[in-house]
Amino acid sequence: MATAYANPSAGYRALSPEAELLLRETNHRCSNDLQLVVSLLALQSRKAASDETRQALIDTMERVAILARARASLKEERRPTLEAALRQVCEALQSQAEPRSIFLSLETASAVSGLSAVQVTTLTLIVNELATNAIKHAFAQDRSGRIRIVVRPHDSRSLTIIVDDDGLPFPEIASRTTGGLGLGLVRRLLESIGGVVILPANGSKCFEIRVPMASH
Repeated sequence: MATAYANPSAGYRALSPEAELLLRETNHRCSNDLQLVVSLLALQSRKAASDETRQALIDTMERVAILARARASLKEERRPTLEAALRQVCEALQSQAEPRSIFLSLETASAVSGLSAVQVTTLTLIVNELATNAIKHAFAQDRSGRIRIVVRPHDSRSLTIIVDDDGLPFPEIASRTTGGLGLGLVRRLLESIGGVVILPANGSKCFEIRVPMASH
């Protein structure tokens, strides 16, 4: 997995020792609670009577697991960084991608600052959703290829994240205006942090996420 990382400390305003301790404790408690939810979902999936219900529970479990990993990465860091959280996503997805010769890359063109912990965890889940959908659908029929995740400032007040792949074509715009569960989840999550998703043009596979950066 190739990565190109920027310096995450640029533009960071230090927290007080008390605030930093509180943030670490909050992330620790959230991570533990999410791991408990993952375990409960795994238990229920094994008891599911139908394949459809079982798969729905597994999909939900995987989404919650990504949130748990993101929270765990925030617990280890002195400050929330999108780079660290997305690195966790890529490492988790490698178990699905590598056996099928799908290459994931994470590129951060320049330092990204001004994101809250809520924005970091939300964007982590969004990127996971788009990359997972690509692995499941764009690389069907034993197709190999590449998924690129690129993070860069859009302007002085907003951030752009690109999720692109060279897999099978995305459906025509007319057939994807409402979107399935994955795209609907992406839209709702982005709305919660004031962001938008720009869908690929016909013939393209490039999703563009734009989100405002929190004020310093």
